[in-house]
Amino acid sequence: MKKIVLSMLLVVCSFVVSLAQQGFKITGELGGTIGGDLVLVSASPGGAVKLDEALMVNGSFEFSGQVDSMILAYIMTAEQQPIATLMLENLEYTIVAGENGIEVRGGGESQKILNQYNVINQTITREKMRMEQEVRAAYAEQNQMKLQALQQQFEKTMTEVGKKQEELFKTYKDSPVTAFMIASVMLQMDYSSLKALHEMLGEPAKTCFYGQLIAIQLAALKQVEPGSVAPDFKGVTLNGDTLSLHGIKARVKLLDFWASWCEPCRRETPNVRKIYQKYHDKGLEIIGVSLDDKKQEWAKAMKNDKVTWPNVSDLKGKNSEIAARYFIRGIPHTILLDEDNRIVAKNLRGKALEKKIAELLGGK
Repeated sequence: MKKIVLSMLLVVCSFVVSLAQQGFKITGELGGTIGGDLVLVSASPGGAVKLDEALMVNGSFEFSGQVDSMILAYIMTAEQQPIATLMLENLEYTIVAGENGIEVRGGGESQKILNQYNVINQTITREKMRMEQEVRAAYAEQNQMKLQALQQQFEKTMTEVGKKQEELFKTYKDSPVTAFMIASVMLQMDYSSLKALHEMLGEPAKTCFYGQLIAIQLAALKQVEPGSVAPDFKGVTLNGDTLSLHGIKARVKLLDFWASWCEPCRRETPNVRKIYQKYHDKGLEIIGVSLDDKKQEWAKAMKNDKVTWPNVSDLKGKNSEIAARYFIRGIPHTILLDEDNRIVAKNLRGKALEKKIAELLGGK
């Protein structure tokens, strides 16, 4: 199970559920000799909220309490490692060790829906682990045919799993659980993929807190999609000068996200240099954004690769605030802008990039 970071995605989704007279009771029956301190937490806008704590002895533990409405809750170890996720209501739950991992039994309808999603996630996890083991063995044997067969098999399995997940989305499109499942992975999704899932949701799910979080993320992603004006930013050059994106005037601008340690970026630099030399006098400006965290490595790469166009960096590496503002998940990454800083295209390289730049400059 992936480590769950207590963040905005853990904020309570206010579901309309009547309060039962009795509270909740969660019994753990994991077996074995495992033990340790456990905590039951939900979250609020101000941070994590402890609902109860328990001591696990020989795999057994118990939580109890009362909630005003259904909330998303987690059973975690003292080291904040998640054990189970619950759609917690004033009902009884049993946590057991099943064949494929921890299972949550009992609870209400929303818990049953969450369990169905968890079965799919467990399938994905198992398949990835199996794939990694077999791929390592195939590499050791230099068995290219086996590697290809494994890849095809993995893609087939993921396609089948994807269909089952899509069926759940459609069946439970009104459920806040579906909104939660989408929100929990939306930071790894691009605009078009997330938009398609959001449009599939019913109004009850869209108006849930997690549905609203998805809408906020979509709005932020939209700002860096073609057709939108690129967000302005300021960066510092190697010489200590401050440049702003909107402050640089050019008929066409190319934002180039790269780093000295990125081999694909370095291989692409000669092509970028060729484009710069050919089109700079015609109105092209390139603004490089380095994701380095060491100034000397950044400077060395620029010198060795004969980079003469403006380059900035906040020297925060993969935690670059500029990269985060543009939702950069991999480099090299290019963004092409017109003279009004409107995004024209993204992630073009090689001949496709040069062709688009020539088209934009030739049309003036």
